Amino acid sequence: MQAMTDDEPCPPFRLWDAEQIVRRLAPALREHGEWIQRIHTILVCRSDPDPDDIKPGGHLRAGLGQWFEQEANAFIRSQPAYDEATRRHREVHALARALCQSVHEDAAIERATYEEFAAAVNALDNNLEALVKEIWDLLRFTDPLTGIATRYAMLPRLKQERDRADRTGDTCSICMVDLDRFKNINDSYGHDAGDKVLEAVSDYFVGNLRRYDQAWRYGGEEFVLMLPNTSPQSAFPVIDRLRRGLAELPIDIGEDRDIRITASFGLAALESDRPVADSIGKADAAMYEAKRAGRNLVRLWTENSDARAKPGLAEAALDDEQDTESG
Repeated sequence: MQAMTDDEPCPPFRLWDAEQIVRRLAPALREHGEWIQRIHTILVCRSDPDPDDIKPGGHLRAGLGQWFEQEANAFIRSQPAYDEATRRHREVHALARALCQSVHEDAAIERATYEEFAAAVNALDNNLEALVKEIWDLLRFTDPLTGIATRYAMLPRLKQERDRADRTGDTCSICMVDLDRFKNINDSYGHDAGDKVLEAVSDYFVGNLRRYDQAWRYGGEEFVLMLPNTSPQSAFPVIDRLRRGLAELPIDIGEDRDIRITASFGLAALESDRPVADSIGKADAAMYEAKRAGRNLVRLWTENSDARAKPGLAEAALDDEQDTESG
C-alpha cells in the first residue's frame, strides 16, 4: 500500500483504530527488540548467524516489516514517522545482513560499518517512538464515552486541513452541531440515557459521513463535522440528509425504550487565510440561526449571520488554538 500524499485529506481516526493498532504493533516491536539483541550477540561473540540472517529481504520476514506492509489504517500510514520508519527498518536489515555475512565468512568488520548500523538502529528507534507517541496522543485526545476525537485533537486537524486547502485551492466545510433539547433527556430519563444518546449520535455521524469526513465531540452535546473538498453549498444537502436521518433514528436507552432526538446544524467554510477559530465561530453562528428558526434545521453562514450568537465559543476555540500553537 502506498502512503498518502500531503495534498490528500486524512480519514478519521477512532479509539477502536488506536486500540487495534497497538494490539498489532506491540508484539512486532517486542520481536524487533529481540532481533536487534540477537544481531549484537552474533557480532560480539562471532557466532554463526542463522541462514535467514544472510538472505535478502529479511525486513519482509520480520514481524515489524510485516506490520509495515499489512497495516491498513490510512491515518497512521499518512504520518511522516511511518514512511521514515519503513525506510529505516529496511536499511537496518540490509546493514545487519552485510554484518552477518562478514561474520559468516570470518571477515573483519570495519568500525565505520558497525557505526553505520548502530546509527540506523538508533534512527529507527526514534521514528518508532514518534509513531507510538502519535498513537498514544490520539488515544489521549479521544472521548472515552463516544470513541471519537475531542476538541483538543480537532484544532490541529483543522489547521492541517486549512493548510492543505491553501496549497491545493480546495474548499473545506465545517459544521457545528448541537443536539436539540438534550437537557430534557437527562432530566426525563437520567444521565445514563443521555450517555447512550451521545454514543448513538456519534456512531451515526461516523457511520454516515464519507471516508475523509470527520466528526469530533466538541463538548457536552455539541459536535463539529469536517467535510474536505466540499463547499458549504455542496455540503448542505449532505448535512441535511444527515439531519433527517438523525431525526428518524431510534435510540435504545434501555428497558425496551427507544427515543428520538433532533439537532441543529450550522455550516461555514474553513477559510484558508483566516484563523481556524474564525471559521468555527461562523459555523456556530449559523447553528444558532437554526436554533432560533425552530431547531432541527441546517443553516449556512452568511454575512448577515449573527457572529455574536454565542459569545465565548469562538474565543474558547481561539484559546485552544493559541495553546496548540504555543505547545
